Amino acid sequence: MMVTREEIEARIDSVEILSNPKTMEALHKSDMDIKAGRVKEVTSVEELLDEL
Repeated sequence: MMVTREEIEARIDSVEILSNPKTMEALHKSDMDIKAGRVKEVTSVEELLDEL
């Protein structure tokens, strides 16, 4: 089986994310916000930048 460099890099990125407790906590909080309906739809880059 051949694996491309991009696939290896993507897997390394995944391992780094999954092994970082702060990142995993932030992802969990984001999931909880979504499930609780605490979201805002953004339809453009400009609108997104205005939110920052």
